[in-house]
Amino acid sequence: MTARRLAAQGLATVRDLLLRLPRGYDDLRQRTSLAALDGVADGRAVLVRGIVRRVRVFPRRLLDVVLEEDGVEVRARWFRPPPGMSKAFAKGTEVALAGPLRTAEGGVRELAHPTNVTAALAARAQDGLGLRPRYPIVEGVGARVVERLVAGALARVSEVAGADAGRAGAVEAASEAASEAASDVSFELLPASTRARLGLPSLRAALAQIHAPADELDADALAALVEGRSLAHRRLALEALLVVQTSFLLLRLGRGEGGGPTPIPTSQTPGVLAHVREAWGFAPTAAQARAIDEIAADLAARPPMQRLLVGDVGSGKTAVAFAAAALVAAARGQTLLMAPTEVLAEQHARTLRPLAARLGFQLGFLTASTTRVARAALFDDVAAGRVALLVGTQAVLDRALAFADLRLVVVDEQHRFGVAQRAGAARRETEPAAGSVPVPHLLVMSATPIPRSLALARHGDLDASILDERPAGRPPPATLVCRGADETAAAYERLRETLARGEQAFVVCHVRERARRSGAVTAVARFADLRRRLAPARVGLLHGALAHDEKERVLRAFAADKLDVLVATTVVELGIDVPGATLMIVEDADRFGLAQLHQLRGRVGRGAAPGLCLLCSPRAAGDDDGSRRLDALAATSDGFRIAEADLEARGPGDLFGTRQAGGVPGGLGLAETFALVALARHEAEAIVSGDPHLVRAEHAALARAIRARGTEAPLYAEEAG
Repeated sequence: MTARRLAAQGLATVRDLLLRLPRGYDDLRQRTSLAALDGVADGRAVLVRGIVRRVRVFPRRLLDVVLEEDGVEVRARWFRPPPGMSKAFAKGTEVALAGPLRTAEGGVRELAHPTNVTAALAARAQDGLGLRPRYPIVEGVGARVVERLVAGALARVSEVAGADAGRAGAVEAASEAASEAASDVSFELLPASTRARLGLPSLRAALAQIHAPADELDADALAALVEGRSLAHRRLALEALLVVQTSFLLLRLGRGEGGGPTPIPTSQTPGVLAHVREAWGFAPTAAQARAIDEIAADLAARPPMQRLLVGDVGSGKTAVAFAAAALVAAARGQTLLMAPTEVLAEQHARTLRPLAARLGFQLGFLTASTTRVARAALFDDVAAGRVALLVGTQAVLDRALAFADLRLVVVDEQHRFGVAQRAGAARRETEPAAGSVPVPHLLVMSATPIPRSLALARHGDLDASILDERPAGRPPPATLVCRGADETAAAYERLRETLARGEQAFVVCHVRERARRSGAVTAVARFADLRRRLAPARVGLLHGALAHDEKERVLRAFAADKLDVLVATTVVELGIDVPGATLMIVEDADRFGLAQLHQLRGRVGRGAAPGLCLLCSPRAAGDDDGSRRLDALAATSDGFRIAEADLEARGPGDLFGTRQAGGVPGGLGLAETFALVALARHEAEAIVSGDPHLVRAEHAALARAIRARGTEAPLYAEEAG
């Protein structure tokens, strides 16, 4: 039963148990006299000793024991104690107890569910128990049981030191910790040469430091241990990140082995890009020019490009993608651009079709709404190579669609990698010589601004191009915080003024229809209210519960200026471009995250007129998290700074998908975590360059961990957006 409960929490092996790190420690290195308990704060664990004076037993309900030392008493209580537990507390005997102290009714000081440690104290030369780890709760398994299981696992690992530590087997059968097949992955994943060069302890030593810390730790070392930033924690974090980064590199290596499309001659690149700039009618930013140069270099190489294009709202990602498509078209190749919705696909097609015409190549457009006759004609044109750029939604995954020479796939972030992989598979299955078809280049566009270090951490199998500038003449929307009823009312007066000028507006609500929190503004209620108050203005409603066709209809109507106000939930975060929208009101803005608010406000001010985002909150200014988020957002328009602040507030957590390898200890700061990412990448590159198939004995454990990761947790889900 215990084994099943542990397995349900992902604790099936010795390694699992030992990588479930303590959430804190009780300092029981010194015994506290009963007379000194009045100076101890509630909740702190103490070690006490005394003579049993009174024992009260309420079968299956309560065990109540009173200890006395030098005339001072303390009570210990256990609720629902196991049968026979009272036999350990015979009157007049001396016992020692360790547990959290609290003040009960009437000011009585008591220990709640303490541990009887008399035997342990008798076996020790010191009058103390050392540092006792506290582990995360496992439902249905007592805290002391977990503690004993971890101690047993640690002892078992030490027993097999120098042998096959990874095959330590299950914790003893009596513990019911795991099955006989447990712990099939070797413990030591960091090669000995890496540990020696970086001055890192072995995994066994690091785990011992964390699960059984020495009593001699000074205050600073104990604080580092408690906060999860000790050398042992850093060593575990590096191992976890090494598995991820090596996985990325091997995935990338595997993609390149099949060969990419025919390289595009570098000699034609300058001329094509000059024509692209003429078609644009504007000069690219330095960041855009740098990204285009990086992509052009990839297209000229044999291995297939795997590149992430990251840019803030309005940074010009689509223009960069078009430049890449133009380079491919000039070499008589084809490009596929996939968008997550019909409205966004239409937007891309509307923007790019005249640019393609100026450069003399044909753009095709395909969605689920494309008629059968038009679809058949388009398929013929694509198969014959007459369409150089195909823009579409998931409809492009139709197995009947065959390309003459598909060299580049551009994917909007909502589809990410799974769709691109399926598109390539569908294309290859329709062609006779499937094994000889080269893998196309892949360019993934992301509208979520993330630092380069984070791009490396999350998308390490891709090169990253960062657009950290905005094109000239496109200022970011102004942002104001509206607090309380009066300022919110003023925001809606601004809405009336906006409509009077013939401009459009968004009103964004945190919840759709039913709110648990009293006074929350819902999208359905606000839609009904504004339709009545703003008549004859045209007001639309958009939320996630609408049918797909209805969502597309509403978005298309708003984009075509057939609606004046769009009341919506966060589905409008999606990158639709409505040049006429100049105002956004966000209700209950303090309920949103920083990055989410930044993405939302990027929907306005995308035309000739400047944009304004009004963040409404019913609360007065204060020092709470929500208020600080709103003030931070109003103070800057730099999406990269906002993303860093948002990540700093949330912490790295399982950000890098490393849970299968033990995770990144949460006590490490963001800067330190990113430094470890860079170090893990450097070490992974050294390992893969010297042993690309991980066949050396010192890399065997790492190879097994990567295979286990690939089986249990694919690097990317099929739909990551």
